[in-house]
Amino acid sequence: MSWSIGRGPQIGFLAVLAALVFDAVIAYRNLNVLHDSDRLVAHTHQVLTVLAEMLSSAQDAETRQRGYIITGREAYRTPFEEAINATYQHLAKLKELTSDNPRQQDRIHELEPLLKSRLDDLANTVAIRREQGYEAAAEQVSALGPLPMDAVRVLVAAMQGEEYQLLEQRSKQANDSYSIAVGANVFAMLLTVGVIAFAWRSLALELDARRAAEMAAHGERERLLTTLTSIGDGVIVTDLHARVILQNPVSEQLTGWGHEAVGQPVTKIFRIVNETSRKEVENPVTRVLRDGMIVGLANHTVLVAKDGSERPIDDSGAPVRDKHGTLVGTVLVFRDITERRQAEEVQREADARKDQFLAMLAHELRNPLAPISNALQLWGIVKDDPAQMEELRQMMERQVHQMIRLIDDLLDLSRITRGKIQLRKQRVEIGTLVRGAIEAIDPLVQRCGHELVVTPSADPVYVQVDVARMVQVFGNILHNAAKYTGRNGKIWITTAREADEAVVRIRDNGPGIPEPMLPRIFDMFIQVDQTLDRSHGGLGIGLTLVKTLVEAHQGTVIARSEGLGHGSEFIVRLPALVASKSEDSGEVPIVGSRRSDRVPSHRILVVDDVQASAKTLAMMLRSIGQEVDTRCDGPSALEAVAENDYGVIFLDIAMPGMDGYEVARQIRQRDGDRLTLVALTGYGQEQDRQQAMAAGFNHHLVKPTSIETLEHLLETIKPRATHPA
Repeated sequence: MSWSIGRGPQIGFLAVLAALVFDAVIAYRNLNVLHDSDRLVAHTHQVLTVLAEMLSSAQDAETRQRGYIITGREAYRTPFEEAINATYQHLAKLKELTSDNPRQQDRIHELEPLLKSRLDDLANTVAIRREQGYEAAAEQVSALGPLPMDAVRVLVAAMQGEEYQLLEQRSKQANDSYSIAVGANVFAMLLTVGVIAFAWRSLALELDARRAAEMAAHGERERLLTTLTSIGDGVIVTDLHARVILQNPVSEQLTGWGHEAVGQPVTKIFRIVNETSRKEVENPVTRVLRDGMIVGLANHTVLVAKDGSERPIDDSGAPVRDKHGTLVGTVLVFRDITERRQAEEVQREADARKDQFLAMLAHELRNPLAPISNALQLWGIVKDDPAQMEELRQMMERQVHQMIRLIDDLLDLSRITRGKIQLRKQRVEIGTLVRGAIEAIDPLVQRCGHELVVTPSADPVYVQVDVARMVQVFGNILHNAAKYTGRNGKIWITTAREADEAVVRIRDNGPGIPEPMLPRIFDMFIQVDQTLDRSHGGLGIGLTLVKTLVEAHQGTVIARSEGLGHGSEFIVRLPALVASKSEDSGEVPIVGSRRSDRVPSHRILVVDDVQASAKTLAMMLRSIGQEVDTRCDGPSALEAVAENDYGVIFLDIAMPGMDGYEVARQIRQRDGDRLTLVALTGYGQEQDRQQAMAAGFNHHLVKPTSIETLEHLLETIKPRATHPA
C-alpha cells in the first residue's frame, strides 16, 4: 500500500517550511543588523572617549602653562609638552575614527587650526616666560584671552552632540531589529512547535548577545566618566529650558550639588554674584540661550556654592547645536581661580616690596654719597686748615664704611638666600663672640655716648659656630640697639647657659618696637622706622641676616618689647657644647694676629683701567713704604713685567680688551710662580675667588680695600731676595 500525503498537508507542510525559511532568513538578517549596531555603538563610544581625552589634554596643557608662568619651575614644562603631544595624537585618532562621517570631518577641519593656534599660543607664552620672565608672559597671556580655547570647546561639544545623536539612532535601530526578530519568531511559533522551539533558542541567543552589548556599553560609559572626572574644569550641560542635564565631578565639587542637580534650573545650581557689589550676575546660560553665541563670565565673579561658600571663577558658556544648526542646549565651562588670585596678590605684594626696597636703597646710597661729594668740593677750600681737612677725612671714612656695610649686607643676603654661603664652624666660647661684636660697633657706641653693661656667664659656654658669621649676628643686633637708642642710652648684654643652650640677651632702653611690628621684625626690608625722613637709615635686611644665620646654626632668635618707649630685647639661643676643662682656657681670636711694626718692602705693580683707582691704591701702598708703578691695561702691564723686577702685582679683573684673568695666565706661562699675583676686584662671590685661583692668582681682595688689609696681606708675602736681570 502506497503512502501519500494529501495536497492540504503538503501545502501546510510547505507553508511550515516556508515559515521556517522565512524565520531563518529574518533571524539571520536581524542578527547581522544587531551585530552591526553593536559595532557602531562601540565605535561611537570610542569617538566620544577620544573627544574627551583630546579636550582634557588641551586643558592639561593650559593648566601646566599657567603653573609654569606663575612659578617658573621647570617641573611644569615636561608635563606641558606631553599634554600638547597627547592632544595632537588624539586629534589624529579622531580624524581616523570619523573618516566616514563628512559632517564630523568638516568640524575637524574647523577644529584643527583653532586647536593648533591655541597650543601654539600656549607654547609661545611658555617660551616668553622662560626667556623674558613672568611679566612679559603674563602680558602675553592677558592679550591672548580664552576665546580660541572656548571655540575649541564649542566645536568639541558639537561633535559630542552629533555622536550622542548617532548613539541614539543606532540604539533605536538595534531595538527595532530586536522587535522584528521577536515578531517573526512569535509568528513562526504559531505555525509549528519546531519553529517555536527554534524561536525560543534564537531569542535566548539574542538576549545573551544583548546583555553582552549592554555590559560593553557600560564599560564604555565608565571609561567616559573617568575621562570627564580627569578634566580640571567644571562642566554643566543644560537643555533649551536652562535645566541641568549633566555635570561632571569637578562641577559637583565646586557647586556643592550632586546628582540631585539634574532637572534643576541652572540658575539655582550655578549661582554667581559680583564679588564687590554682591549683586547677582546674569547667568551665562541665559545669555547663550538668548543670543546663541559664546559668552564669557564677567570679571570679579564669584560662585556661591550650595553651602554658601564662595570662590572666584572664570571661563565661558557656549551653545550646543544639532547637525542642522538648531540650538538644542548649552554647555557651561568654569574653573576655580582662587590659587591664581592668591598668586597675583603675592606677586603684587612682592612688586610693591621690591619698589619700596629700590627706593630705600637709592635713599641709603645717596645718604653717604652726599657728604662725600660735599667734602670733596670743600677740600680745596679748606686745604690750609689741617683741622678741617682731618674732620672732612674722618667724615668721608665713616660714610665709606657705611656704604661698604650696606653693600656687604646685600651680598650676604644674596649668598644666603641662594644657598651659596658656607659655614666654617669651630669651637669658641660665647663670650669671645660677644666681645668681637662689641669691638666692631664700639666707634658707634662711643659717638652715641651709650653705656654698655656686660654680664658674662658664671662658667664658660662653648658653641660650634662660624666665628665671623656669629660676630656678624651679634654685631647687627648691637648696631641696631646703638642706632635706635638715640644718645646716652644704655645697652645690657648677658650671656648664660640654659639647659643645653647658649643664650645671649641684648636689651636696650631705646624707643622699643610696636606690638604689630614684632611678628614681622625679621622679615626682609621691614623696619620700625618707616617715616619719610628715615632718620635711622638702613635697608631693613640686618635682622633678616641675623635670623637666617642663627637658624643655619640650628639656633633661634626672638624679639621682645613692651611697646613704644619701653626698649627692646633680642634673645639668641644656640646649641651649647659640653665644656672641656682642657679647653676652657683657650680662646679663638676674632681678628687676625697683630701685624708687625714694619711691613716688608716690596716692589709692586698696580694694574687697573680706572686711573683713579690705580692712583689711589698706589698712594695707599706707598704710605706703608712700598715701591709702586701703575698701568691701565693688560698689554702695557705685560710689558712692564717683562722690563722690571716686580715682586707683587695687584690686578683688576674687569678690564677692557684683555681682562685680569688673561693677564694672570700669560704672566704664569712666562714667569711661573716667581711673582705674587693679587686679584683686586668688585666681584666678591665664592665662584669669583675660585675663578681667580684657577687663573693663577695667589690672593683675592674685594674693592674697596683698606690700608690695614694691605698691611696684613703684604706681611704674609716674603720679599724677593734676588733680582734677576
